[in-house]
Amino acid sequence: MDQLKFGILGLNYDTEAGRGWPGARYAPDSIRRAMSGIMNRIEEGHLFDVCNNYLVDFNKIVLKDFGNVDNIARYDHERSLKEMAEEIGKIMSDGYTPILLGGDHSVTNAGFKAIHDKKPGKIGIIDLDAHLDLKFDSVAQGRFSGSSEIRRAIEMERVDAKNVVEIGPRGFNYPEHYHYIKDSGMTIFTPREVFEQGAKEIARRALEIAGDGTEYIYLTVDIDALDMAYALGSGGQEPAGLNHFQMSDLIRAFAPHVDAIDFVEVNPMTDHRELTSHVAANLILDYISSVYYAKFEEEKQ
Repeated sequence: MDQLKFGILGLNYDTEAGRGWPGARYAPDSIRRAMSGIMNRIEEGHLFDVCNNYLVDFNKIVLKDFGNVDNIARYDHERSLKEMAEEIGKIMSDGYTPILLGGDHSVTNAGFKAIHDKKPGKIGIIDLDAHLDLKFDSVAQGRFSGSSEIRRAIEMERVDAKNVVEIGPRGFNYPEHYHYIKDSGMTIFTPREVFEQGAKEIARRALEIAGDGTEYIYLTVDIDALDMAYALGSGGQEPAGLNHFQMSDLIRAFAPHVDAIDFVEVNPMTDHRELTSHVAANLILDYISSVYYAKFEEEKQ
């Protein structure tokens, strides 16, 4: 069938928010409410993408909501990740591109495991994030937390650090991370570099790096990659981040090339009137519409 198939799955889990604000478990349903308000504007199957001046034909898109992974053994973190990975794997097996709604950033461990288990080739990773998430271990959080998922991914058999790109890290961090980045060969683009070089150029370089010799690309979007002013509700905010247009342009550029995507760290408990959920909802539709446009480019209005 000449249709795009996307599967939404809520990973309503924030047990590993040990160093940030808990509450991200409520984000999947909050984001859905924001998305439903936008989707109510669909007429005869079409939605007007105003900023890009084209119509998205949802008659050519299967957007199936698989609900939340409610049966999670929250008392056992590594078991929880395994259970979430199994549910993500089912979506992949059914032919859907996963759109995962976290949850704290530890749920990305489940996304990485699912694509690693289901896809036989090498995997590139692009991480939009305020933080490096390269902790080797932590007494408070363990080894599979939202502060270490990128490090754990690089340890996987078919992930090479040279195909891992982080966009948005800033502030001050552990000296260990400086040495790890330098020695591993992974790539970091700070918000300052995005401001100076432009989102499109950074996206081009990131895709070149993540796609070099890989068969698949996983995109993880931590909402705190945005500046605090654009994402009030998140688990761990940092100043001097990306603005909304930069984040949108990056996601739109990556969208046709990625095989799984997650949106994490939206936190309705620290938000104001679910504004950050609305930000996430719009970014998700940026992603969907860009995949659509890449496939059906001739239909641009």
